[in-house]
Amino acid sequence: MRLSQTALCAIVASSAFVSAAPAVVAEQTMIKREDVNDVLAILKELKEHRAKREFLSGDELIAHDKRADSVIGQLITALTNSGIIGDVWNILTTDQAISSSISAIIQSAIQTAVVQGPALIQAVWNSGLLGTIFNKFLNDADLRNAFLDVAASIFGTAVNLITSWLSSSSSTSSKRDFQELAVVNVSARDIIDSEYLDKRDLASILTFIVEQIKDSGIVTSVINWVLNDPQATVSFLTSAFQTGLVVAEQLYGWAKQSGLWDSALTYIQNNAGQWAGAIASFLGNALTNGLISASDIDSRSGSSLSARSVVSTAAPQLSTRATTVVTSATGAGAAAAPKAATAATGAGALSSLVNQYGTATTAPAIQANTANLAGSLNTLVNAANSASTATKARRNY
Repeated sequence: MRLSQTALCAIVASSAFVSAAPAVVAEQTMIKREDVNDVLAILKELKEHRAKREFLSGDELIAHDKRADSVIGQLITALTNSGIIGDVWNILTTDQAISSSISAIIQSAIQTAVVQGPALIQAVWNSGLLGTIFNKFLNDADLRNAFLDVAASIFGTAVNLITSWLSSSSSTSSKRDFQELAVVNVSARDIIDSEYLDKRDLASILTFIVEQIKDSGIVTSVINWVLNDPQATVSFLTSAFQTGLVVAEQLYGWAKQSGLWDSALTYIQNNAGQWAGAIASFLGNALTNGLISASDIDSRSGSSLSARSVVSTAAPQLSTRATTVVTSATGAGAAAAPKAATAATGAGALSSLVNQYGTATTAPAIQANTANLAGSLNTLVNAANSASTATKARRNY
């Protein structure tokens, strides 16, 4: 079904009767009209399927429902391709009329492990809850050791962890600065030809789309379909966590009950390059704030473990999220460093740290001298804070 400018205007007008407050859309959101056409065509097909269903039975009903499930998959794909799926999830998860039902579906999916651990921890990262969940790991007698074991398996020693944390700060900042400069490249001709919907029309159409999903009675089917698809799960749960439909305390308990945190930690350990920066930042701050000691890491690594450096290979946007999450989780401890520190101070502090306690290896591996690390943690902390200050000054510059 191809919708003309006139048809879309009619939808915009009709949506005013549905909701007095259209959806809020990001300032720079630019959505192609043809992509919205695809979504509306699929919604029309789903509505027709529902109308026919009551007249079917037996094998015809089974075949009909199978086709409807396939069309729901097409709807999710169309919403994703159009770029509005996040907006749709935000509207659904903040709709007071159905929010409790959606929350119950999410709870059931997590408690029964329909949701997979890797998808869950990725949504936690994307939503900004990673620091909160890591903090819960650290304060949970059942998962604290497992979390620290993962850190030890990635970094080997506390020295390597601190060194990785300090050395990755400036590179992560550069990636973030580059991303913040990126803008949607839409030509003036595209806008003149109305290939893209403007912000006001898009907000009204989003409201209309959500109302069509609700009126078609497919909300539960859509969410169940999404939660059975790992990639779609990440997008949906990210919105559910960001909007507060599911809070960290609920999420943590549900996932612990089903053992999802165990599989999430295994996933992190098996994909160390993507998660090293997040863990180094969180535990680096935990070390400087006295929440853990160097021996908590070193004692899990063996007395003669070769030092090694771990370079984060996560996609730029993931590195940015991890840095933001951990910074917000550490609060005033991370913000207390003066902004006037120089880069030379950071370099000197890091050099002093490495000279005293050992060095993170490049290649070949070198033995780290950690014999006196636990007893001299204050020196390590002071050096780390000083170097961290310098990297923040460079980032602010």
